[in-house]
Amino acid sequence: MADPSALTSHHELQVRFCETDLMGIVHHANYLIYCEAARVDWLHKRGVSYESWVAHGVHLPVVRAKLDFKKAAQFDDRLRIETVMAQLSRASVRFVYRITRGDDAICEAETVLACVNDELRLRRLPADVAEVFQRPESA
Repeated sequence: MADPSALTSHHELQVRFCETDLMGIVHHANYLIYCEAARVDWLHKRGVSYESWVAHGVHLPVVRAKLDFKKAAQFDDRLRIETVMAQLSRASVRFVYRITRGDDAICEAETVLACVNDELRLRRLPADVAEVFQRPESA
């Protein structure tokens, strides 16, 4: 496995008004969207387009998600999402996320993605796909 710091990326976003609820805070479901945006950015920073894998019958649906809320985020907050590829197995990959606003921890999250084929049957991660999950960000 590669150096953990090489498996870490950062993504920043600004909370949009439509992502808040009647209390003026980010609705809890949006944190999964933030994690997905950060995960796709993690792949882009390693030179990968998820669509290229789909074209070759490799799909990575989320099969487990866990969110631990620490503080509320609100409209216009600038959030930073640290994304780490934490575990790679023969047919799945686990990411952990830390969402912060400045020095404040907002949310800690985890997702597990399983590798499936076009028929949604579990399959082994192809070697070239598995290699990407151990790759540092490209320049």
